[in-house]
Amino acid sequence: MQDQWQIDFYTEVDGTLPVKEFLENSSLKPGELKQFALRLKLLRAYGLRLLKERSDILDKIATEKNLYELRIDNTPNNPRIFLCASGGKRFFLLHGFKKKSRKTPKSEINIAAKRRDQLIVDEEG
Repeated sequence: MQDQWQIDFYTEVDGTLPVKEFLENSSLKPGELKQFALRLKLLRAYGLRLLKERSDILDKIATEKNLYELRIDNTPNNPRIFLCASGGKRFFLLHGFKKKSRKTPKSEINIAAKRRDQLIVDEEG
């Protein structure tokens, strides 16, 4: 598929990759990691079309512009990854966390939004 989306990890100023570290060090179950691998493959292939075709996998954060949630429901950790889209069919994985309640904590959204905003500044500058 030539139309595939590119998926990149957001990189902090100190060089750390928060989502990569989340996936490696968050004690996610092997099945959850396997599900994330499958979902990332679908994200590469379908991009933002997943919003309509598979809203159980990708959802828009209603309170934010250009912020999406890649999710795995009904698992021990209910892991989530926030991401944003960039020009040229590119996604940045911004923030990973384990959802512990029905409502997504605003503090988790704020972390992802701050990283998204930093990406915009970096791309413009």
